[in-house]
Amino acid sequence: MKIVQVLATSGGVGGLEQHTFNLVNELALNHEVHVIAHPCYLDKFSQQVHFHAVDFARSRWNIFLLWQLKNLIQQIQPAIVHAQAGKAAELIARIKPFLSGPKFVTTVHGTKKNKSAYLAGDAVIAVSQALTQGIPESKAHVVYNGVYPQPVLTVENKEKLLQSIQKDFAELDASKKVVMCIGRLEPVKNISLLIESMQQIDANLWIIGDGSLRASLEKQVSELNMQDQVAFLGFRTDARDLVQLADIVVLSSDREGFPLVMVEALQADKAMASTKVNGVIEWLPEQYLAEIGDAQGLAKAIEYALQPEAQHDFSPLYAKAKAELTVPAMAEQTLNIYKGLLKT
Repeated sequence: MKIVQVLATSGGVGGLEQHTFNLVNELALNHEVHVIAHPCYLDKFSQQVHFHAVDFARSRWNIFLLWQLKNLIQQIQPAIVHAQAGKAAELIARIKPFLSGPKFVTTVHGTKKNKSAYLAGDAVIAVSQALTQGIPESKAHVVYNGVYPQPVLTVENKEKLLQSIQKDFAELDASKKVVMCIGRLEPVKNISLLIESMQQIDANLWIIGDGSLRASLEKQVSELNMQDQVAFLGFRTDARDLVQLADIVVLSSDREGFPLVMVEALQADKAMASTKVNGVIEWLPEQYLAEIGDAQGLAKAIEYALQPEAQHDFSPLYAKAKAELTVPAMAEQTLNIYKGLLKT
């Protein structure tokens, strides 16, 4: 099958981008897959993928961008054109009338009030059940994000990694449990809520990630006199290894589509606490969830997750995540949607 994937972002790597890299590389093992994306993503795709560089930093109304996209798809002549997220869906919706032949698929990755651009797809994939709202049932499909399994660290490597962190953050009490948060330090992740909720909890908080709010979050920690409890580790390429050092993983976001952090935590056998965001509410038990923006509720959920009994509650979820939230499973479900469209 000849497939075109369109990724219209033009910068950082978040869940949407990682999802696309994984899906494209997996599909390319058995199909002819072309990806149209910003040149900055070239090294994220395998040798089997046909990469077409397009400057998506331009506006979604840019006539030259639309013309270039239409011409590329016409040259490739795919059976399927798959647009990842809002900007790609809007671009494809605009050029669709000028393309005959392919079936169109769009994927909703986050909460959007207006889903009209996605409806140009013959099928619409949502990365969580909640995101299917507003999509006709005949078009809607749910495919959860998957990740590749992370190799388990040896005891020796785990010890080395732990010592390197403890050396950099000597002010932390190394005997305390580790609550870990991984994410961009941006408003939507609401890390300040997590810091607030950790005030009365006897555990260390490791914050992995960087962003525009770092200085204000560091100031908050200082004002609350929590410097001996909170460590800002910054952006780390070994974040998935670091998860293995955590006692629990926490999400304090105001909005999510289907967080890869949850997938990675569950696959690493880590209990979680989270705000009630999309995706998470479909997986985590109620006592480990807090209302969005509720610091006290989140503190309570964190306390529950830190108890030994949490392992009993989470054990079935660990097995389920390892079986269902994988890249091959995600690719197979997506492929079945393509096949279904081509039969119509």
